[in-house]
Amino acid sequence: MLTGFAQWLCLMPTAAAVLIAVVGAAALAVAALFVAHAIIPHGLRSQHNDLAGFVLAIVGVIYAVLLAFIAVAVWESYAEVGNLVQTEANMVDDLYRDTISLPPGLALQLRQDLFDYTETVVQKEWPHMEAAMPAHLKGWRILDSFHLALVGYKPADGSGLAAQSTMLETLRKLYDVRRGRFHAAESDLPAVVWWNLTIGAAILIGFSCLFGAARLAMHAAMVGLLGASIGLVLVVIVLLDNPFLGSSHVSVEPFQALTMAVETMDYPKPGQ
Repeated sequence: MLTGFAQWLCLMPTAAAVLIAVVGAAALAVAALFVAHAIIPHGLRSQHNDLAGFVLAIVGVIYAVLLAFIAVAVWESYAEVGNLVQTEANMVDDLYRDTISLPPGLALQLRQDLFDYTETVVQKEWPHMEAAMPAHLKGWRILDSFHLALVGYKPADGSGLAAQSTMLETLRKLYDVRRGRFHAAESDLPAVVWWNLTIGAAILIGFSCLFGAARLAMHAAMVGLLGASIGLVLVVIVLLDNPFLGSSHVSVEPFQALTMAVETMDYPKPGQ
């Protein structure tokens, strides 16, 4: 459930997004305390500090477990997407190198397709994913051209057939990894998870406002810090849940390194 606010937050510089989330959550928590202070008399709240503290401890543990579970799951998913990108670049690299076994004319055509694909990923697809724009189709067309040219090759011996079979298998895996990258860019945490995180934070802050502290300023400081802590974890979840969106996205460095290697001819050529 990527709301407009969450998308706006992701597109901001990471430091600014974290600052806004932390300060905003702290401000909301303090505002909730002032509302509770105006509605529920201090004397009434102070009479139930023991009970409120007991319930707050239970609610806090439950919410902390939920928050930690979601944060770890999102981080693992983010790391998995990074590995997916590296795997995709590695497969393009493998295909480029495997062309050494093909006839020079075909090898040159396939290498050009792979070079164009790498540049398309870096220059077209990544900016589209960073800006939450629809997927760019040029990469698929380039891979289709590569696939048709490779399938159309009729090997004259067993070594050529083995090379073709190996490259086709790598290409099939590349298709799967590429689909996985676009799926990761479009997927999001289920709405029920965001509802649980939001309502759980509201309940926890609400219980913290039911204490009757001797000094309102000190109570506000503690509630504000609690809200800031929750906001800090929530903004991490929001940013990591969108691995290709904004400045904290998964790095395109594997493809950039591949492009530089191809441009400097750091690959075997036919006849070498």
